[in-house]
Amino acid sequence: MRPALIAALGLCAGSLAAQVVHRPLDGDWRFQRVGEQGWHPAVVPGVVHTDLLRAGLIPDPYRDFNVDSVQWIENEEWAYERTIDADEALLAHAHVDLVFKGLDTFAEVHWNDSLLGRTDNMFRTWEFPVKDLLRRGPNTLRVLFRSPIAEGRKRRDAYGIQLPHDSDPSGVSPYIRKAAYQFGWDFCPRLVTSGIWQPVELRCWDAGRIRDVAVRQDPDTIGATVAVDVSTDIGPVGSRVLRIAFADTVSNAYPDGGEGGGSAHFRLRHPRRWWPSGAGEQYLHPLRVELLCDGRVVDTWEAKIGLRSVELDQRADSIGTAFTFRVNGVPLFMKGCNLVPPSMFLPEAGDSAWIALVRHMQRAHMNMVRVWAGGVYPPDAFFEACDTAGILVWQDLMLANMPPGDPAFQQGLEQEVREQGRRLERHPSLALWCGNNELDVAWKNWGWQATYHITPADSAVIAAAYRATFNDHLPSSLPAQVPYVPTSPLSNWGHAEGLRHGDLHYWGVWHGDSTFASFARNVGRFVSEYGFQSYPDSSLLARYITPERLYLGSPALRYRQRSYRTDRPILEAVQRELGLVPGTLGAFIAAGQAVQARACRLAITAHLAARPRCMGTLVWQLNDPWPGPSWSLVDQGGRWKPAMEEVQRLYGGVR
Repeated sequence: MRPALIAALGLCAGSLAAQVVHRPLDGDWRFQRVGEQGWHPAVVPGVVHTDLLRAGLIPDPYRDFNVDSVQWIENEEWAYERTIDADEALLAHAHVDLVFKGLDTFAEVHWNDSLLGRTDNMFRTWEFPVKDLLRRGPNTLRVLFRSPIAEGRKRRDAYGIQLPHDSDPSGVSPYIRKAAYQFGWDFCPRLVTSGIWQPVELRCWDAGRIRDVAVRQDPDTIGATVAVDVSTDIGPVGSRVLRIAFADTVSNAYPDGGEGGGSAHFRLRHPRRWWPSGAGEQYLHPLRVELLCDGRVVDTWEAKIGLRSVELDQRADSIGTAFTFRVNGVPLFMKGCNLVPPSMFLPEAGDSAWIALVRHMQRAHMNMVRVWAGGVYPPDAFFEACDTAGILVWQDLMLANMPPGDPAFQQGLEQEVREQGRRLERHPSLALWCGNNELDVAWKNWGWQATYHITPADSAVIAAAYRATFNDHLPSSLPAQVPYVPTSPLSNWGHAEGLRHGDLHYWGVWHGDSTFASFARNVGRFVSEYGFQSYPDSSLLARYITPERLYLGSPALRYRQRSYRTDRPILEAVQRELGLVPGTLGAFIAAGQAVQARACRLAITAHLAARPRCMGTLVWQLNDPWPGPSWSLVDQGGRWKPAMEEVQRLYGGVR
């Protein structure tokens, strides 16, 4: 028999039996600065800053004043490359897809001599079919990253309106789907990354694969109905069956070929419910989906589903407008925190850092976390940990800048939100989608129109784009079973009206000149941001500041402070609250941490005392992305500050 015929018969037989294969592409990468000679080893997932650091080409950005010396990186182009050997096993698959779980941000993807496509969104998955491009033997995969600053300028110039950019002197971040904190914030420096920041793989399949699984539940007083909708890709095979097993019940569906799928509905009477921490158990029901083609299992998908209802009560009442979460019909007081990314270089942190943050919350008796809009969407491991720990997730969409009304930007944003919605909707911990952070109150109260010289005509364009984005496009792109609010806060601090309606960010302490006593006078219906700064312990600072620069008042210490308010609020609070004027760095840090703990105690005590008028308290912020002063309760090394111990004590007393 001829070899070609043998190979064809082998492919046919293999396609009937073969399961979906996920082949990671996380090794053997190299990178270079475009325009230079020579390559250097690269780590994927990773970003160019950490690759440059490993190669000895830049100093550690976390140390001393080194952040300034690496700002040039954001203006360059970078190439990443690796070789993939197409052996017989790979060539035998009917379908081979190149899947990037995350590219940061403007990239051109090449396979051998072919351009597969261009990317422009850090928060999306990008897939490219490469079966027809495979060559027997070595194949070259190349990813070229364009400068996010240069690409952002092009988009800004094309839009024709300069949008507000308080934390970004380059002014380009509003036009880019990229983590806003990388452009600098009041708790971290500017480190604008590029790179293959999430895993990449070849997905190989033959007879069929499970593309997506959507789980929707409709609980009622005596039971729950669970709908499981499965999307598939199926080749030209004989029989095809979806076997869907949930809570000891199995149902079969029979999808068509091509982009087909199937559904199953399960009715459970008196099921065990999922509850937030402190309100009940976190029971999770197993769900397994199998795709069978010609009697063989070719793909599987598994998850654990918690049965619960979650509602956000925003009804008008005698006070104003409520902001109360009801889980399984029961109004619950939310006690928690705000979360920022665990690192400036996210691949360095990995899933373990996100899971560790959930452990901190659990130890502190929290039942809710707000994922702030200036960071990134957390990984699956974070949500699975929240499901297990009983931590409800208030999930901001990643919008901390006014969005342009450009159709291409809006289309990409909607695709991003649909993808994240499908990924996260099955988690019982997901309690709220929020469109943005502070954009409504900023536009109405912060004087942006004057600061950025925005004309009345341009102001109308910006306002219209805002309304269309957050009132129309985004809510229609999200699953309907989880509540949605367009912005946080719904009310601004500084006037009595804001205390009666919706959620409140109270920043009279720190950003204003209010004393700690003002916490008791500024209790909203749900206080979703408040806090006070402190420095981490000197042992952590000593890892990143050379000894001769580590003293009270040193330029290196001032360099760590990213707030426009400098250290003045800390020093004034130490003198006012403790009657101290610290003379050494150690005394200053200890006193600052003590007044931070006092601020948290006074704020949380006031919020708890105002129940049920106030139904939530989320302190800003749980964690740090780099070692420096901030509002964090847990420093970048994972050590609890005294404020976290105070939070733990107060939250632990809530029943």
